[in-house]
Amino acid sequence: MKFTYTGKIGFCIGEDIERPSSDLMDKLTSYGTPALSDGLNKFNTMDAHIKPAAKGTRIAGPALTVRMRPGDNLMLHKAIGLAKEGDVIVVDTCGCENCSVMGDLMASAAFKKGIGGFVIDGGIRDIAELQEKQFPVFARFVTPSVGDKDGPGEINLPISCGGVPVLPGDYIVADDNGVVVIRPDIVGQIVEGTEKKLAYEAKRMEEIENNCLIKPDVDEKLKKAGVIV
Repeated sequence: MKFTYTGKIGFCIGEDIERPSSDLMDKLTSYGTPALSDGLNKFNTMDAHIKPAAKGTRIAGPALTVRMRPGDNLMLHKAIGLAKEGDVIVVDTCGCENCSVMGDLMASAAFKKGIGGFVIDGGIRDIAELQEKQFPVFARFVTPSVGDKDGPGEINLPISCGGVPVLPGDYIVADDNGVVVIRPDIVGQIVEGTEKKLAYEAKRMEEIENNCLIKPDVDEKLKKAGVIV
């Protein structure tokens, strides 16, 4: 896949992303990440350490990707300026473990624009303010320490976030359970697989309500293994 950008490798901005319909994003949000993760065959689910700053917040939108030097957030500032309503800014801090890259002021500016949310494989701060405002920010850790604003960095080129490859324009869905990444070209398959999973869960819940509490295939597997007769 060819990516066009201005600047130089490591310090550049790629082409703008293609944005999906709001109806599709609403549908993905309604499914929730557990069913979507099943629909993805357990792939493309981010590291469990990336968690919401405020419980109950949700995200669904196209990824505007940012890759930054550890401890620097220059390109995150620029990404906020470039982002459009509904975009999800997904940030690769290249393994930074001791600096925050965003706090209340940056988040407030972003959400004033209508940005859909942030997923940051790195640190944030001002956690009380983010929680009070119910900002949909997902991050790896919280620390008061802040880094530099000098660069380099990249916007709208491939990144890694939470152990998952993320391309500009990929669909990001996040909730209290975690974060999943969906390639636009396979979203139809994922919707089909997710709806199949949800139908199974509805049927299984009906069985539970009718006192079928343990699935019969559990004992069948144990019999085959010689555990029970």
